[in-house]
Amino acid sequence: MATVEELLYLETDGACAHCGFKDNRALTIHHLEQADPPNEAYDNKVLLCHNCHQCHHQDKGPTTDELLEIKRRLIIKTLTRPGLNALKEANRRNAVIAMPFLVNHLIELGYLAFEDTLSSWSDDGKADAIIDASYKLTDDGRRLLGKWRLK
Repeated sequence: MATVEELLYLETDGACAHCGFKDNRALTIHHLEQADPPNEAYDNKVLLCHNCHQCHHQDKGPTTDELLEIKRRLIIKTLTRPGLNALKEANRRNAVIAMPFLVNHLIELGYLAFEDTLSSWSDDGKADAIIDASYKLTDDGRRLLGKWRLK
């Protein structure tokens, strides 16, 4: 399972989310909502270069609204189109049926929870491979959809 920091680097391909500068030595994690204690959730963080980060805090660079819109697009990219559709369906119907490989990242992020195996397959009699399963939307998944207007 990827850490939040690894996910932030993956979603931007190791570049500043605002200007695209690529140099791991010059990148920092910015909290979108400043709070004490800090909100360490994936959707509250964005990767910025030191220059964009400093300029933002001096009101000379990307605005909070611009960073929020960037993060919204990055979240959609990270969830994937099938993943976002699965979250929406689970929100509408209280559950979604899906192949695990399409939604495993949503389970790792805590947005969906496994509910029941619907069909499986085994060719060696040892371990079943799940073909279809039902998943429920978690409270974090519901919060994510509402906060980022993804419904």
